[in-house]
Amino acid sequence: MRDRHCRMPGCRRRAGRCDIDHAVAHADGGATACWNLCCLCRRHHRIKTFARGWRFELLADGRLLVRTPSGVSRVTRPPSWTWDPEPDPPWLEEEAPADRAAR
Repeated sequence: MRDRHCRMPGCRRRAGRCDIDHAVAHADGGATACWNLCCLCRRHHRIKTFARGWRFELLADGRLLVRTPSGVSRVTRPPSWTWDPEPDPPWLEEEAPADRAAR
């Protein structure tokens, strides 16, 4: 999963506790495709859906552009695919047993 938390700028609610929402609603011309989805916590999902003047645009590189009713724009970036915040478990570093047939 690309998103690890709510994509609203400043919100860190874990993705597992968020809604998966179309960044641009189908009714507003948004595609019903995976690339148009992002995680929003319930509060921010409701703001995006029901509050007037908010604009959300999911860019091709995964950044989410959020424009407030007052015209302030903020961008959130998804975590890097190459950086994993959790270290590998110790058993991944163990060497595999030698193949007995190769001896």
